Amino acid sequence: MAMNDRGDKSILVLGTMSGTSCDGLDLALCRIGQRGLTIELLETASKAYSMEWTGSLQCLADMEPVAVHRLEAEWTAWVLTAIRPHLDAWSDRHGFPDLLGFSGHTWYHEPGGRGTAAIGDGGWLAERLGIPVVADYRSADVAAGGQGAPLVPLFDAVAFSEQACCINLGGIANLTLLPPASKAVMAWDVAGCNLLLNRQAQRRGRACDEGGQWAAAGAVVPKALQALDQWAFLDKAPPKSLAAEDLAALHGILDAIGRPEDALATAVEWIAGTLADALKLAASSGSVTITGGGAHNLFLMERIGFHLPEGWSVHVPARPWVDGKEAAAFAWLAWRTAHRMPTSLASVTGASTDVCGGKLFGNFAPTGYESVL
Repeated sequence: MAMNDRGDKSILVLGTMSGTSCDGLDLALCRIGQRGLTIELLETASKAYSMEWTGSLQCLADMEPVAVHRLEAEWTAWVLTAIRPHLDAWSDRHGFPDLLGFSGHTWYHEPGGRGTAAIGDGGWLAERLGIPVVADYRSADVAAGGQGAPLVPLFDAVAFSEQACCINLGGIANLTLLPPASKAVMAWDVAGCNLLLNRQAQRRGRACDEGGQWAAAGAVVPKALQALDQWAFLDKAPPKSLAAEDLAALHGILDAIGRPEDALATAVEWIAGTLADALKLAASSGSVTITGGGAHNLFLMERIGFHLPEGWSVHVPARPWVDGKEAAAFAWLAWRTAHRMPTSLASVTGASTDVCGGKLFGNFAPTGYESVL
């Protein structure tokens, strides 16, 4: 994706991602060059959550700590069983990973309040897999006064340096502006995305609106669209981040719409328009790379394209990058942690300085490298 710096000292890193949509665990196996400038996405896979796991993870924020820690042990064991078959298959083709970047799953995220925490026992995984594991990516940035999120923008700046902007349409939509579209790398959470859409699709008895077909058949409700535009989060200047719990007011507005098709159409129109409005903070226009599950929603992509300001164009990368970018990012961030390099940018999170976050479990011997970011 960037200049080739692989040489003879590249390493294999496995990354995971369990997002706010609570629909499954994404895996990405990457080969990372000696200086971290080359990121080869070798393999990707996803393991869907059962209805029981989705329900449990969605309720994490409301659980008592004792129950959360019990669930953490069970979930980490589930992650191990999800990883092992892919490790066996991929190791035959590429070798065994040198490092695991373990995203965990967000328990709560309240910068400026009680802080941030994710479930997932990195030490236990390191012992079982026999490789070092990096986990707990956000807490160091929050301790330095930052939002602790989003973390992927630093990865965007290397893997998608030719783009002006990167948008990830996950449970929450976030946006990265890259120079020269901004003086420094800027990024922030913009709005709810798949969390809003999936909830309305569930009113039709399905986990999601495949391709956006129900939204396309619905009609936008102007009064609801105006109410969504009054959401207080939109008035905050970056840096800013969101947790699933912050979307309650948006859910309430959409739930009140009689037909779920109309609720979906309204949500899609609002998400697309809100993302387009966010691009007004850019200093110049260019190509915007779109990834995440929402990139498969054809109607949402159509409406985003319609609302984009003049001079912007949409770029959708190959499917492995669409589905595996965030897992790949956590693999690369683990490489950064292991090499004691920054994993979050003050220009993105608002921390007092760039921060090397993540906790390393197990022993990792860094190869020689030069700091490039």
